[in-house]
Amino acid sequence: MTLAGRAAEVATIEAALTRVGGMPWVLEVRGEPGIGKTRLIDELRERARAQGLLVLAGQSTEQGRSTAFSSLNEALSGHVVPEDLSRAQREALKVVCPTGGPGADVETYRVQRAIRALLQTLAKPSGLVLVLEDLHWADDPTVGLVTHLLRHPPAAPILLVLSYRLAQVPARVTAAIDRAVAAGEVERLEPAPLSVAAFAELLGPSASRSRVAALHRDSGGNPFYLRLLTEDGANELVDEITALPPVSRHVARTAAVAGEEFDPGLVAAVMADVSTRDTLAALDDLLARDLIQVDADDRRLRFRHPLVRAAAYQDGDDEWRANAHHRVAAELAERDAPVVVRAQHIALSAKQGDVDAVDTLLRAATALMPEDPATAAGWLRAALRLLPPGDSPLRLRVLTAAGHALAITGDLTESRALLRTAMADIPSDDVDTRIATTVQYATVTRLLGRYADARAALDRELATLPPDADTSRLKLELVLVEVVRAGEVSKDMDLIDDVLAAAREAQDPLLEACAHTAAAWAGYTAGDLDRTAASCDAAKALLDGLPDGEIAGWVEPMLWLSQAERFLDRFDDALRHDDRGIALARATGRNYVLTSLLSHRALVLRWLGRLGEAAQSAQDGVEVAERINSQARRGVALQTWSRVRLVAGAPADAVRLARMAVAAAGAEPDWWQRNARKSLLLAETEVDRVDRMAEVLDVLGGPELATIVPVNRPLDYVELVAADLAVGNVDRAADWAERAERFADPKLPSRTGLAHLAWALVLFARGDPAGAWARSRSAVADFDQRGNQFDAGRAHLVWGLATAAIGNTSGAIVHLEQASALFTESEAPSLAARATRELRQLGRRAAGTDTLTARELEIADLVAGGATNKQIAAKLVISERTVGTHLSRIYAKLGVSSRAALAAKRTRVEG
Repeated sequence: MTLAGRAAEVATIEAALTRVGGMPWVLEVRGEPGIGKTRLIDELRERARAQGLLVLAGQSTEQGRSTAFSSLNEALSGHVVPEDLSRAQREALKVVCPTGGPGADVETYRVQRAIRALLQTLAKPSGLVLVLEDLHWADDPTVGLVTHLLRHPPAAPILLVLSYRLAQVPARVTAAIDRAVAAGEVERLEPAPLSVAAFAELLGPSASRSRVAALHRDSGGNPFYLRLLTEDGANELVDEITALPPVSRHVARTAAVAGEEFDPGLVAAVMADVSTRDTLAALDDLLARDLIQVDADDRRLRFRHPLVRAAAYQDGDDEWRANAHHRVAAELAERDAPVVVRAQHIALSAKQGDVDAVDTLLRAATALMPEDPATAAGWLRAALRLLPPGDSPLRLRVLTAAGHALAITGDLTESRALLRTAMADIPSDDVDTRIATTVQYATVTRLLGRYADARAALDRELATLPPDADTSRLKLELVLVEVVRAGEVSKDMDLIDDVLAAAREAQDPLLEACAHTAAAWAGYTAGDLDRTAASCDAAKALLDGLPDGEIAGWVEPMLWLSQAERFLDRFDDALRHDDRGIALARATGRNYVLTSLLSHRALVLRWLGRLGEAAQSAQDGVEVAERINSQARRGVALQTWSRVRLVAGAPADAVRLARMAVAAAGAEPDWWQRNARKSLLLAETEVDRVDRMAEVLDVLGGPELATIVPVNRPLDYVELVAADLAVGNVDRAADWAERAERFADPKLPSRTGLAHLAWALVLFARGDPAGAWARSRSAVADFDQRGNQFDAGRAHLVWGLATAAIGNTSGAIVHLEQASALFTESEAPSLAARATRELRQLGRRAAGTDTLTARELEIADLVAGGATNKQIAAKLVISERTVGTHLSRIYAKLGVSSRAALAAKRTRVEG
């Protein structure tokens, strides 16, 4: 079986074994610790034995450096029979292994020649593979033997395999190997860090994409470090630290306290009980062992990997570490280092009541907040622990700063508690702090789904502020609370106008853009699409004109603009703004808005017909929401994911996701909770064909859809059409289609297209193919205006069915093939398979495996063998999305809609 992510390396190994006796005759395997050298050599040994080659292997160890030929002795043990050797050979080989027999000490060159001759003898029957591992720890005689063999290759079918860590191997070995490489005698195998796709294969399908990416980032693609991060008790690095000489071990601990990268002079300065000379000698020892390395600037040192530093850091107890951090902090202060450099040491060493430490941490967190809010939040948590008892201005500053930092990083519950405490302590005359803290508190409370509490806090503050206070941010947040609670803001237009006026007076383009997006929402919910478009245009011009640096501190406006653009069928613009917002949120650690952006991006991608990407974006939103422990945001992402899966023709999956969304949404009857319940009811109806219309209408406010703003009602009525057709209630479905058309605004082709499609489905169910033909044609025309390729595919499917029913087979085939192609491109395999089945019913030649491309056949066979998309992507070195696209095309060509059906078809073909 091919090793994950190592197809090229295994091919190199296979080629080396095939040419045993030819050139190159040496395989050099080198790389950093844990990169996978040993695993590749194990693979080589297995394959060599399978080919009938004699395999001898020995491994050098640090402890064995004092023993001559320790690794060669291990390799030859059991393969040297004294009776088969001449007296001279026995004398020479005595120093290699006891089986060589008694004899006096002999010259080095005679030993080397004897070993070379022995290897030639062992290789004669079938060929020999000699593996010498960890050459960086080899004893001097073994190093001399290797250089001798490289100068004088044995005259026999031998493959010499040498492995080592490049940073630690003796210089004369690398010089000899480099000469042999130049002469064409050595092939170099240098495994690189594994790819993310290889990590996904190693971790299996249960690992989420974000977890795979995080582990890949933290391990640097090194499989050994991956094992340390994922397996309890696997920390072999501890042994590497504890085996160090006492002074080197002590210096390693202190260097670990100093940081991932450190100044040697700083370490020497804080070593209270070790001289500078001994400290620098110990650092040289650590360099020679490749535990630390010289940094790129050639002035600082760094640990080989963060996990190596962690092992050294944990080598000391808590009290020792705290004292060491205190000494480092004091030395850095003496050197007048910036507060952001000193803060990490103060946070880990200061004691409660140290006001200077609290002030330093607050200043450091404030400076670092824009670029690294997570670290800033950690320092502020430490400052909270260090505060002396009682109220003080410093305590209030720390509370508000910590609440703000934790909100940014997504620790919403803790942030809300701190901000609520701070609000009670703010003096009544400190208006600016009151407003800023209340806005932050309301934002966090809104994100937690506690809309009534957020509204109450905003109303209370607005009622108590002096008339001349700038309340624009309070009013804007009030509008946003109503948006997510009720889904409409038309009654708050006066507040929006106030914010616009204040923003223009203050010449604040970001605030003005936010007000315009709120105005776009208000115009949309009121059905005034002209005002919506004008407000959207104004917001877009302002935000597109601002550099990332001016938006990075407040990313939510990108989300609000994208939502407004989606309302107007401006899907390309919406996706662009979502992507910009996501990039900014990730770069600045603003997890609180990232999950909403990812969920909304999924909706936009659904309208663009990129359903596979849409599902992945929604899944990413779920994972971020879980990371920040926001059930409200998680419910939104799950509900979005469910909608995407339902429309893609996967109702069972949609039911599972919708149930989780309902559980996450909570009991408060807000917009998202209603949507989650509706999604669940519609998906369940699609699965079991049980009429749940009464329950659905109860959620939506009755047949008039009272809880839905008028301009959005066509979207819901079309869903009701599908639900009633699923249970066979065609007459009621016709009523919903009529209502969808009545509310569809001609300025929004997606809405009119859906209304036409709904009628086409109803008319076809009624036995009116001519009417269905006309309606589906109109639907395609509307969808094509906005690039809604998936919905155009749905319309082409009905168009093809209606055309066939009329008797025009050739015309039907054209539309069904178009539907199949659009569904395949949209990654909706179930619907693509249905279109294929309809084509077969019309006598279209059934697609078989002979119609698959070479790549599609390869993927089909891997699926039939049980491989997941992640495993296929890793094996073929392609993305998961590419695998999904190929799979959709395979489903469509073969007329199947599941992996099981595909496997069954491949089995029949092979049988």
